[in-house]
Amino acid sequence: MLDSKAVGNKINKLRTDNNYSQDKMAEKLFVTRQAISKWELGQSLPSIDSLLQMCQIFKVSFEEILCLDEKIDDIDPNDIFKGHSREYIIQNIIDRKIRLDIPEIMYQLSPAERMMIIQAVNNKKLKVDHSSLLAHLSSEERAFLVKRKEN
Repeated sequence: MLDSKAVGNKINKLRTDNNYSQDKMAEKLFVTRQAISKWELGQSLPSIDSLLQMCQIFKVSFEEILCLDEKIDDIDPNDIFKGHSREYIIQNIIDRKIRLDIPEIMYQLSPAERMMIIQAVNNKKLKVDHSSLLAHLSSEERAFLVKRKEN
């Protein structure tokens, strides 16, 4: 899974390091300035054609622009989403590529993200101390976790 915010930060850094404005970059890639802005904000990702053009313009690899070689080691437990897309962080927690104290970070998650984590615990994708986790869940979430554990 790609981290759209990290990719956006990388595109922004490459663009500014090479002294291109968003307008000039858009002109070179045959896209709008708004498209460049959305990429840099992590709101969308460039097309493959645009990525290939950026590789040529900046003389970097596809992997570098997409941050494929970067390790996930800069996660702040007090703000787990800082500098990263929410989807990327949640998926990497579930895939156990990011190790965090799950009960202690639950307050940072949206209701849907909390359910994704609870389902991963239920499906034994994540190992978490149930008693510690239960203390951080709503009554509905506790009921779902307990119900699934009994089945």
